[in-house]
Amino acid sequence: MSVQQTAIRIVTFPLRAAWFLILSANFLVVSAACVLIAAFVAYALALTISYLLFPTEWTRALWEWAASLYAQSAWFKGATITFFVLLLVPILKLWPGRDLKVGTAREREAMRINDDLIAARQRAQAQAKLRG
Repeated sequence: MSVQQTAIRIVTFPLRAAWFLILSANFLVVSAACVLIAAFVAYALALTISYLLFPTEWTRALWEWAASLYAQSAWFKGATITFFVLLLVPILKLWPGRDLKVGTAREREAMRINDDLIAARQRAQAQAKLRG
């Protein structure tokens, strides 16, 4: 093995190790988010099934369990608030308080102005190249 290959391996090994750590951390974060979403979907499904199929006492017990967990656990409280905020943000974006046609027209106008500015800059650069 040549000295150059050995040097390249010595330099790239820490970079590969750091990249592996970044990917591992990213995997853990994404996995935790997926577990959080799956847990709330499962809980919502359990509530729906309990309302439809089970006696009232079972549904009440499920609500009491969630309420006591919410009162006792800061993690559950934070996860619940985060989940519902993330759930409501897209709904609030489409809230009827805003006129969607006006918003779409405003976005189209902004894109047109941006395209015009890009075209003007490209024309100016082309003219500068012709002069220079």
